[in-house]
Amino acid sequence: MKNKTIDVPQVRKAMEELLDWQRASRDFLARMADEEAFYRLRVMPKGRQNSEGEVFAPTSAWLLNTILQKHADLMENMPAATCLAREPGDEADAKALSAILPVILERSNFEEAYSENMWCKLKHGVCAFGVFWNGALENGLGDIDIRRVDLRNLYWQPGVRDIQQSRSVYYVEWEDAAALRSRFPQYDGRGTSAEFPGLLPAANGDTEQVPVVDWYYKKRTPTGRTVLHYCKFTGDCVLFATENEEGYENGWYEHGEYPFVLDVLYPIADSCLGFGIIALGRDPQLYIDRMDRNLLEYMDWATRVRFFCKKNTGVNEQEFSDLSHRIVEVEGDPDEERLRQICVNDLDPFWLELKNAKIDELKQTTSSRDVLQGAADGGVVAASAIAALQEAGNKTVRDMVFASYRAFVRTVRLVIECVRQFYSEARYFRILGENGDYRYLSFSNERIAERVTGTLTDGTPVSRRPIFDIDVRAEKKDPYTRLSHNETMKDLYRMGVFKPENAAEASILLSGMDFSGVGRVREQVAALARSHESVSDTASKEAAKGEAAAADPLAVAQAEARQIREAAAGQVAV
Repeated sequence: MKNKTIDVPQVRKAMEELLDWQRASRDFLARMADEEAFYRLRVMPKGRQNSEGEVFAPTSAWLLNTILQKHADLMENMPAATCLAREPGDEADAKALSAILPVILERSNFEEAYSENMWCKLKHGVCAFGVFWNGALENGLGDIDIRRVDLRNLYWQPGVRDIQQSRSVYYVEWEDAAALRSRFPQYDGRGTSAEFPGLLPAANGDTEQVPVVDWYYKKRTPTGRTVLHYCKFTGDCVLFATENEEGYENGWYEHGEYPFVLDVLYPIADSCLGFGIIALGRDPQLYIDRMDRNLLEYMDWATRVRFFCKKNTGVNEQEFSDLSHRIVEVEGDPDEERLRQICVNDLDPFWLELKNAKIDELKQTTSSRDVLQGAADGGVVAASAIAALQEAGNKTVRDMVFASYRAFVRTVRLVIECVRQFYSEARYFRILGENGDYRYLSFSNERIAERVTGTLTDGTPVSRRPIFDIDVRAEKKDPYTRLSHNETMKDLYRMGVFKPENAAEASILLSGMDFSGVGRVREQVAALARSHESVSDTASKEAAKGEAAAADPLAVAQAEARQIREAAAGQVAV
């Protein structure tokens, strides 16, 4: 039995560090709660009472519409990864990884996690992905689990710009006490007395819930390698620790990285965090809502017909206010001194212009102009011109998408490292082809795992670990992209790119173009060129034979004699 390296003193010290970092993150947690409340008010506004005592809650959705549009742009540009080998001998493994990565992401419901994280990123300016090895998946075989991580439960060292630079990382969540007892017999039934304001309440309030801490920390091995260790504890009870167990000399994850990836929208200096669209457009939205409320109240006053009436004026008020009465009885002669209509002055157009100016300010600051949503701007009505304006105005969207791609690259690298460490048994993947057909691929970590290739003169082992670069491309699904691709193919056809005799010029043209499927087009044009060369070579050989025969007088005479004999045989037959 291995000696306990992690015990009560180490856990208590880790809890003190966790509470210090939790206090440092209170401002961010408060901002998240405030922004979430503001976001919910766009959908479920709280009612206010107007001057007549009626519930009145005008809330416009300009900022909410911006978030909806940005989320749609991000989902249209869902990332797809391709692995590139750094050495020629790893080409086959790179192609295999490129084929199985989409399957791994699909099994983990990555698209759903990506969508949820993009909502969080747009609202609060940062989101987090978690890449874990889950041994309970695939009927105990285990598989990679990619999840959205709630930032209210994640804590790291304050002041670092990259979470990988943090001294430790803690993730806290509620767990059922009975389930902990069944999984960890050493659990003493007690939890921590510390409070975590950002920790979500338990889903089932009828059962006993305790906060459980997942503690990740890095250590250097005697060989100079950095590995990631893991400890799970609650209160003073250590539930599991890799340093206390046999077989974890290389840590919990051998890649030595925290299994968390942060994706930031608008970064903040000297911090892993950022700010989102709500922080950017909140004040203009509040002014717009306030002006809407005042203008609508003024409209309510101006459109209600009311009268000043002297006391004892002799007017039957009940009949006067009831529109079904054709005749209203009065005493004496009615005049304006006794009954006069209340008139409200016309609204100055300046206030409407000011409101529209605040709306334009919100659109400009959040990069959500009308042309980006397909509306005509400045008299532009041609579809191609609107599309060009949209592409030119999408710079901020592209910058946002590329930031998500950088986070996606880090996520894919963690996935590959988990494959390298845990895919010790071969497993099958169904790979979908470009034509809708599919094939089965068997893959394990046998070829990509780190292995010893030799030793130095002093006996130090030399190991090799295949490294792969990640190329990320967008899988745009909008109709305009498909239309543009189809138009490009038709233009290439009109230019004669697909004619075999133009293969040399076509290859030069296609080598400088970049559009979806251009690699397959290059291959097909090259195949046409090879076929054309083969036909041309055959024709050239036949022509050469004919020329050689024509140049030989004896061959010409023999051919003429053969023709005469054939003609004579035909006449005898007749």
